[in-house]
Amino acid sequence: MADLDRLRFYVEKRLQTTMIGSISKFEDTFGFLWGHNVENEEDLTPDQIEFADIWETTRNQILNQGNTQIRNIKEDFYKYGGLFRQSYNYNFKAPPAPADKTENNCGRCDCSKNK
Repeated sequence: MADLDRLRFYVEKRLQTTMIGSISKFEDTFGFLWGHNVENEEDLTPDQIEFADIWETTRNQILNQGNTQIRNIKEDFYKYGGLFRQSYNYNFKAPPAPADKTENNCGRCDCSKNK
């Protein structure tokens, strides 16, 4: 169970990293359109303000879609996680313990040395 939980955690983190990393790359490349690195909002042009609104909507849609997929994956782990937990047990039957050794018995079988 712990291994499956750990796997689920790592898959979730990798998906989050993919989402956030992709958004970051997009902001680095196209952020100038909405004044991504402009510190003072008063310095934004009307076009940048419009693009900023469009970007915020798009960014939220991307994050919502990604979070929905993470929830779906978590659900899949709970539904199908049992497939990974299958274990097989086999009970081996041990032979009876050897009888005490005596002068007339070798201890491994029912033979008698002195017959």
